[in-house]
Amino acid sequence: IRTFHLENQAVYENFMLITFYGFLIHYFLPSQYRLPFFLFLSLAAIAGILGLVNGLWLIGFGLGLVGICHLPVSFNARVAILLVVGTLLVAIRAGWIQASWLDVIWPILASMFMFRLIIYVYDLKHGKSRPTFTSTLSYFFLLPNVVFPFFPVVDYSTFRRTYYNADQHQIYQSGVDWILRGVIQLILYRFVNYYLLIAPEEVSNTLDLVRFLITNFALYLRISGQFHLIIGILHLFGFNLPETHHLYFLASSFTDLWRRINIYWKDFMMKVFYYPTYFRIRQWGTNSSLIFATAFVFFLTWFFHAYQWFWLRGTFLFTVPDILFWLILACLVVINTLYEARRGRKRTLEQRSMTFRDVVGLTLRTAGTFSVITVLWSLWSSESIADWISLFSVVEPTMESVSVLVVSFLTINVVFGLVIWLGSRTESRTKAPDFFRTAATSGGTLLVLFFVGAPMVYSQIGGKAQELISDLTVNRLSDREAALLQRGYYEDLIGVNRFNSQLWEIYSKRPSNWVAIRDTPAIRPTNDNLIMELVPSTTIDLNGAQLSTNRWGMRDRDYEQIPAPGTYRIALTGPSFVMGYGVADDEGFDPLLEDRLNQENPGSPYSKYEILNFAVPGYSAIQNLIVLEQKALPFQPNALFFMAHQREEFAVVAYLADRLSVGAVLPYPELMELARQAGVEPGMTKGEAERLLRPYGSEILSSTYRQIVEVSRANGILPVWIFMPTLEDPLHEQEITHLTGLAEQSGFIVLDISDAYDNQDPESIVVAYWDKHPNAKGHSLITEDLYLKLVEKKEEIPLFQ
Repeated sequence: IRTFHLENQAVYENFMLITFYGFLIHYFLPSQYRLPFFLFLSLAAIAGILGLVNGLWLIGFGLGLVGICHLPVSFNARVAILLVVGTLLVAIRAGWIQASWLDVIWPILASMFMFRLIIYVYDLKHGKSRPTFTSTLSYFFLLPNVVFPFFPVVDYSTFRRTYYNADQHQIYQSGVDWILRGVIQLILYRFVNYYLLIAPEEVSNTLDLVRFLITNFALYLRISGQFHLIIGILHLFGFNLPETHHLYFLASSFTDLWRRINIYWKDFMMKVFYYPTYFRIRQWGTNSSLIFATAFVFFLTWFFHAYQWFWLRGTFLFTVPDILFWLILACLVVINTLYEARRGRKRTLEQRSMTFRDVVGLTLRTAGTFSVITVLWSLWSSESIADWISLFSVVEPTMESVSVLVVSFLTINVVFGLVIWLGSRTESRTKAPDFFRTAATSGGTLLVLFFVGAPMVYSQIGGKAQELISDLTVNRLSDREAALLQRGYYEDLIGVNRFNSQLWEIYSKRPSNWVAIRDTPAIRPTNDNLIMELVPSTTIDLNGAQLSTNRWGMRDRDYEQIPAPGTYRIALTGPSFVMGYGVADDEGFDPLLEDRLNQENPGSPYSKYEILNFAVPGYSAIQNLIVLEQKALPFQPNALFFMAHQREEFAVVAYLADRLSVGAVLPYPELMELARQAGVEPGMTKGEAERLLRPYGSEILSSTYRQIVEVSRANGILPVWIFMPTLEDPLHEQEITHLTGLAEQSGFIVLDISDAYDNQDPESIVVAYWDKHPNAKGHSLITEDLYLKLVEKKEEIPLFQ
């Protein structure tokens, strides 16, 4: 786990060491001390990982909630008190009552109590055994919960019943096996997320659509991997809990999927809601009772997912795709349930031998279920119904599209058929697993993963394999997630709402009072092709950093419009990281570089250097062209420093798609012609337009660059293109080479400062874990590298004597 940097730093640097040494101590303790020690270890981990103050707040809230459950009053009174306290906590979480010091603990506190409390109260009323102090607190403060906010809904009675209910070494070995399974699934998730998944706007043909549907559903590997890891760790402390997922990709019907995927959730809903509802209304008749109880369960499943989202993120998830997903899935499960109730369900998992006909039938059902659920999953992960529909607009009624769909479905059938056939043969021949054989297999696999992931080993491999293994050991955002994070700085995204994304973890840790610049008085709409701009003469506090604009609407010092004689003036353009998003007014590389140029060049032919920062958050190269023409030229700059980044093409395509989707006309005939060639028509959604423009990204960017250079040189301005990487996106050498080539061909003088952050811990140079803009240290590194690169280019960029 540490070698592959799985999940977050708290997991692989702190939590797994606590687990490892805690297990060793726990193993040698007398049995009567093991559960109290587990509770002590859980509470110590909370205080150690969250900090003593935050840990005490969390434990205090938790003890208060548990205490209410055991007040010496009637059961109904206790429930009423819990509801009142819950309402108070809702008010705090929603920000109606200010308590910002609790922001750190909300995801963990909610994860521990939002569902477990329901189960515990239910078992207090219906359970036969009396809960003990240690078992109750151990149940709520489960050790892995401190680093895994998205947690399986463990049942209290099962938690108690399975505690050391088998040979301890068998339980421990099952834990290691499950941890291994979780590790493998998390590595597979990374491979899918980093290399196979494409963004919806990149889907341009039927094959792309099939790829997107399958890989988007495969992202669920992260959740099943986490759950296996969590329950495996609990096994190491004697909790012989059942599996959380069972071969869910091989579900042969929608009821079968419901039984296989997130089994703990299914058991929770069935125990607390389905069976009580069904037996209360069974006088309605079997079918009516079954339909109503199932529909009720799926309604509550939707509601509880939104409820869960509220506690973890602070906002209630209420979107049409989300509602429609659960509605359709509920209908499919109801239909399947009625069919099984009428004809009976074959226990295919228990068959010891399967005929060829059985394999074919099961394969077809499995492939069909898988295909439908991937389509539904794409609906669930879409920001809107229009975006989801536009995703499927790439499928045209042509022989080519039909052939791709047929071949894809046949391939899925072949793959599932082989898996089912091999599984049935293996199952029919397999005896009860031998303990030492299982231990040797798991241990050997763990050793292989450990050595393969070690730099001293994979560095000897070389080539693409070395690059792949090295990248899989890095915990980073995928290209798609990085793009969403960047958009989230300027847009109110609703699409980051699935617990299968690294981005969700970032959003879940962001404080509720952390504002985006779009929600401050520093930004105003322009109602033209710039879309928005900074408001002149404004000072605000942006998440703890002072942000001031001058009378011209620049995040900069005040300058006269006409430069004084002997002044070398530079116009600086770019997006948020150029503006200095997240750092104070005097901490950005712009004022630092200006000061250094003025202080270290006393023999310069220029009496003064001025860098005018025209950067605005979210601006693309096309907007920077407009800025150059409309705002920068009146200030008579000598040079233009155009700051570029990894997502230059993405930015111009997204901007052009946005403009065309609202019927705007840009004053650049070449760009409008490229849009016409791409097939973009009035009335298209932004997603449709973006999908059509994507193949023309290089041409759109190249055209924009050429026009920037032409405008600059026509006005006596030296155009300098500077590559400055963003910290959200992974940096690939081929991207730098491609963008550098476009800039050089367009006539820019090119500088590359992509090495400015070399040998730095990424977390030490960002504003916050949830805000990947460079902090003051990052801007200082940029200043140093940019200054040195300017000195190297002094023959082409005449800044110095």
